[in-house]
Amino acid sequence: MNALKYALILFLFLISSNLKAKEYIVSILIYDEVYLMDFAGPLEIFNDAMIDDSSSGFKVFLVSPNGKPIKAHTGTIINADYSIQNAPKSDIMVIPGGNLKLAKENKDVADWIIKFSKTDGILMSVCTGAFILADLGLLDNQKATTWYGAKTNLKKKYPLINVVEGQRYTDNGNIITTSGVSAGIDGALYLVERLFGKEESVKTAKYIEWER
Repeated sequence: MNALKYALILFLFLISSNLKAKEYIVSILIYDEVYLMDFAGPLEIFNDAMIDDSSSGFKVFLVSPNGKPIKAHTGTIINADYSIQNAPKSDIMVIPGGNLKLAKENKDVADWIIKFSKTDGILMSVCTGAFILADLGLLDNQKATTWYGAKTNLKKKYPLINVVEGQRYTDNGNIITTSGVSAGIDGALYLVERLFGKEESVKTAKYIEWER
C-alpha cells in the first residue's frame, strides 16, 4: 500500500511540475503614424504578465505591413519583428489607432486581419483602431468604443455598430475594443484577467503602478 501511495504522489508531482500556463502569442500591428501608446501600452502589459511568478503568459511580436521599421505619430522609429507575410500564427491580434483608412489603403493588411478574424483568436482594437475593424465590417452589430473625440464619427459612418458610452473597453467574445490611447492598457489587463484570472491581472497592474 505504501509503495502504491508513494508512486501516486510521485506521479502527481511529475504532472504538476510539467504543467505550465498556456503562453498566448500576441501580434501587435504597427504602421506609419500609429499612436505610440496605443500599441506600447498593451505591449508592456502582455510583456510583463507573469503567471505564478514563474512563466510568461504571453509572447509578443510587433508586425508591420512589410516588416520594415515604421515611424509613429511622434516621429519615433520602431522596428518590427515580422511582416504580415511571415508573422507567426497568433492567438491575439492588437490593432492600434492612427490611420483610420489603413484597411482601405492596404489590401494586404485588410486581408491579414480578416483571415485572423475567422480563427478562434481574440482581436483587440485600441482607440481609433476601431475604424480599421469597422471598415472591414467586423464591428457590425457589436458593442464598440473608441477615442472620445471620434465616437460621433464612428456612429455616423457605421450605424450598425452599437457605440457605447462610459466604458473603457467592450467584450464581444472574440472582438474587444478599447477607448482612447491609455485605455489599451485596461483592455490588455482585462484580457490577462479573462485568460488567467483576476489575481494575475491585479498583480500586473501593480507591477506597472497602474490604477484600475
